Amino acid sequence: MALITLTFPPGTCATISKSGLTWSVVAVNTNPVTVTVDDANNDGFVSGVEWDAAISGGGNDTGSSNYLFDGNGSSGQLYATDGTTTFIIGQDVTILKAGLSNTFEADVTDVICLTRGTLVLTDTGWTAIEEIAVGRGIATAEGEIEKVRWIGRNLLGLDELKRAPKLRPVRITAGALGQGLPWRDLLVSPQHRMLVRSAIARRMFGCAEVLIPAIKLTSLPGIYIDTKIEWVEYFHILLNQHEIIFAEGAQSESLYTGPQALIALSSDAREEILSIFPELKDQSHDPRPARHIPSGTRQKKLIARHRTNRQPLLQEIEDEHMTCEERATEYRS
Repeated sequence: MALITLTFPPGTCATISKSGLTWSVVAVNTNPVTVTVDDANNDGFVSGVEWDAAISGGGNDTGSSNYLFDGNGSSGQLYATDGTTTFIIGQDVTILKAGLSNTFEADVTDVICLTRGTLVLTDTGWTAIEEIAVGRGIATAEGEIEKVRWIGRNLLGLDELKRAPKLRPVRITAGALGQGLPWRDLLVSPQHRMLVRSAIARRMFGCAEVLIPAIKLTSLPGIYIDTKIEWVEYFHILLNQHEIIFAEGAQSESLYTGPQALIALSSDAREEILSIFPELKDQSHDPRPARHIPSGTRQKKLIARHRTNRQPLLQEIEDEHMTCEERATEYRS
């Protein structure tokens, strides 16, 4: 472990914003800016991960040899690490983003999303997600109907998917989860969680039902990152609280308003959600997940056991439902 102190002279830190596809400087620093980064691997360089940790980012911040970026898909701070670049108000800095591994586009990798064409169970039956509007009733696994409070969408073309392949969706082919589910191929964002119900989960967590991100399921047959599609449109459905909903017959989740998900949204979307749920501004607010969400390491072990034992992710099994709800609050540990 070593601490690296970065000092940015006046004019080498710019506040930037996006208009259409163009990023431009709206303000520059007039005093030196100092950021201390933990060079965790002691290599003498600031990596994207180390920079992200230093500025308390949510995974959307990136490092390079000449520039560092702290922000989201529509605004942020751009730092010149060599201390020689001078930013000018009004300057088009769009070209600078091409040199970073993050292209400054809205990063939906950490957001819970279904894709255009997905059939979701509503109060009037199965409905394509793009046809669902605010106020529409969504059927939940609890047997209730919950109204949609907010809907977001993000269209990514081929160029964007080539620049940021981590945004490509995960394809869950028909029947890959078990019990013939999903009914049709289901495309979801990598971090969109699917319900796993199995005896293995119950032995590991004390409850049979847990939520696992789709990207963690890609080591299983019939589930993979789709590298052939040329565009994808992601949709986010927000209900009054985190719920288990039905997509192509399989049980999945509504948008979870945890810190990571909110950070990954565009600033406009985040502000809109906070206006609907102002309690989310309270840093002590801890939204409760609909089912237990294991840690990343435990998720990996669960899927490895399913793969080794060739067990489906969905099984007919009785579960102590209240135990699952109680254990859901332990997901951060």
